[in-house]
Amino acid sequence: MMNFEVGQRYVFYGKVEQINTSTYDTYAVNVCSEAGENLVVRIQNDESISLNKIYYFDTEAIEFKEKIHLLAHQVTIIGEMGLEDDDKERLMRAFYRYAPINLSKVRKGIEAKLATITSPVIKQVTEQIYNRLKDDFYLYPAATKFHHAYISGLAYHTYSMMQLSEGFQKVYPFLSNDLLIAGIFLHDVAKIQEFDSFEGSEYTIAGRLIGHITMGTNLIHETAVALQVDKTEEVMLLEHILISHHYYGNYGSPKKPNVAEALVIHFLDNIDSKVCVLGEELNLIKVGDLTQSIGVLDRERYYKHKLTRE
Repeated sequence: MMNFEVGQRYVFYGKVEQINTSTYDTYAVNVCSEAGENLVVRIQNDESISLNKIYYFDTEAIEFKEKIHLLAHQVTIIGEMGLEDDDKERLMRAFYRYAPINLSKVRKGIEAKLATITSPVIKQVTEQIYNRLKDDFYLYPAATKFHHAYISGLAYHTYSMMQLSEGFQKVYPFLSNDLLIAGIFLHDVAKIQEFDSFEGSEYTIAGRLIGHITMGTNLIHETAVALQVDKTEEVMLLEHILISHHYYGNYGSPKKPNVAEALVIHFLDNIDSKVCVLGEELNLIKVGDLTQSIGVLDRERYYKHKLTRE
């Protein structure tokens, strides 16, 4: 525990867990530090902060009502600090459930795959969307509860699908790498707009009423219009991949896949969203046991046999 001395400065990262309003010039905020300490920080009334967000606090120990409190001189949300991937990952792991990945490795892997796109139109559209959304893309989950429902789950899911696509292209060489890689990146990218924050606990109103499939298709169209390539076949193919990747109308897709790459992306999405969850559930049990019922697998229970690889 920190032993605070009046007049001394203390800097730390912390997640806001409770906000207590006050009639004083400052109000008290309960903060969990990176080290797991529960701290009370006093914030100026004209400073606005949000619950469950991580901030950098620059504070000074003061005496307040015969107790030592921390008075914030500077409060900065970490998204505005330009942190390196390693620092961002460290903080996310400290405060949230986090994807089982190395963020820097996944970012490099995704960017390397995007760099293989050769079609000028597909490259332009994809790069424009990636550059606009990349900061949030590496933080957001892929879902609220069913699969990859943790910080950086969207990037993890995308990277896994890109890796899986390599094998499909080797076996089926007629598949377009450009459409597969761009389609995989774009298929869930509007989850960033569908969820209210990277914690991913709630849907936005637009997310609930419109959904990521339509939002993602609109994003492609708007980007293509701005680039003056909206009338091209390449853009139509990307839009088709988006609207068909859930396959069934009752799962949100107005059209079934009618090009090979759209079909493959549907299967890759389906495989990764299910097998990843299965692997996570198997990791929780011992050999010889059954998993709990798994929602994305029709609530079936799966047996962990002795040949399972750890």
